[in-house]
Amino acid sequence: MTAKMIKDPIHGSIEFEGEAELELKSMLSDPYFQRLRRVKQLGFADFVFPSATHSRFGHSLGVYAVAKRLLSVVEPDVKKGNWSEKGHACLAAALLHDIGHGMFSHAFENAIKMYETRNRLVKNSPLAAAVDHELISPRIILDSSITRVLEKMGGKDFPRAVADMIAKKDETCIYTSLVSSQLDADRLDYAKRDPYFAGVSSGGIDLDWLMRNFRVGHGSNGDFLYVNSKAYISLEQFTVTLFQLYPTLYLHKRTRAVEYMFSLLMSRVFERIATGNETRAGLTENHALVRFFRNPGNLENALLLDDSLFWGSLHLFQEAEDADIKNVADRIAARRFYPMLDVWRLADDVAAGNSAVKAMKAGQRVKVLNQVCTEASECLQKQGSLWTEGCYYDRYPREIYKQRNIDGGHPQQINVEVGGKIVDIASISPIVASAARFSIHRIYYDDADPGLGPRLEAEIRTGVNTRLEELLATGS
Repeated sequence: MTAKMIKDPIHGSIEFEGEAELELKSMLSDPYFQRLRRVKQLGFADFVFPSATHSRFGHSLGVYAVAKRLLSVVEPDVKKGNWSEKGHACLAAALLHDIGHGMFSHAFENAIKMYETRNRLVKNSPLAAAVDHELISPRIILDSSITRVLEKMGGKDFPRAVADMIAKKDETCIYTSLVSSQLDADRLDYAKRDPYFAGVSSGGIDLDWLMRNFRVGHGSNGDFLYVNSKAYISLEQFTVTLFQLYPTLYLHKRTRAVEYMFSLLMSRVFERIATGNETRAGLTENHALVRFFRNPGNLENALLLDDSLFWGSLHLFQEAEDADIKNVADRIAARRFYPMLDVWRLADDVAAGNSAVKAMKAGQRVKVLNQVCTEASECLQKQGSLWTEGCYYDRYPREIYKQRNIDGGHPQQINVEVGGKIVDIASISPIVASAARFSIHRIYYDDADPGLGPRLEAEIRTGVNTRLEELLATGS
């Protein structure tokens, strides 16, 4: 049986060998998978990091490559791709885990949420379901041309097994953990791939060392991967690297600004389509976005949703009769971001002169400031005379690791062997056990009103100071 190879800058040679793997290789030419070439992995991050233009297609291949290496630990005696049925399902799930992502990945999902919020629509509508990659992926796997390839590979029940693995239906399954867990092929790939293409320095991940030290454990919660204590530092480095990529790369203030502008633009376009006025948005009745909006449940329409659809339509939005659509489209094309007020920085500034805050330990200080930022920002949104349609509160919490602390091991936690016992990494790593976390609190606003920024900042400072004094007075 001839093996096929694809070159990759992160993993070197990605090989497909054996009949089943070659079926997966043939699936790369399927229209649903080819569409991932036109969906960037990091959405609008290339507005800030110019080389971060890698695709979901390349990432999916990378996840497959890592999953295959992990699978060789679980099934060490397998040669030439003769994996078990669950092993084949694991590889298929790794390759297809992102098959349902729409244009600009998560940004399009957020655009639909904004449209629903702005128009007070019922959440989880058919439109929202049509852009939720966790709902679309199983539909593609179970009812499309992809399905036929999977059935040829493993029989009529095989597509369901693949879809269930991606959906993490069985959290005690070691094969599922290779695809979706806190130490899975997905994270191990993008934690190396994303900073590489963005040119961002990170702690790095010693994937080769991890692979040499992974072992299979057996416990009451199923089989799982673990390392012994000499290799746990590499796992600790993995959690820290992933954690630090969020403020550095994924949540960069400029990237989030473009994502908001994109969401606002798409929301306004959909509002015009909903009222039958798509021409005022610069679109014709047969435009792909119009067809999708009016029949979101049709997978053929979902197939059209890639980044190129937006960029190919941007000039239409710039020529739209609707002034709001035209304005935002012009700003995106010219890279003129909406200005931003960092609520956390302002809270930090207000708290700097407070002796009680200075005396707090770091964890308590972060907790207090997070609460103050949240409440001050939410209060600001209720001030109709100040909070305009162009204002947006961007909040995103992130913790370093979700502790399970299950002794004896579990497929969904990062397991380390210490003194002959398997424990959660949080039990032995001071860094992971610290429960480090951060949250962004940012207010973006339309600078068409030149005095809006200073008024918002003054109100934020007042709100932060008031709430901080209340918290310190009550001790809550």
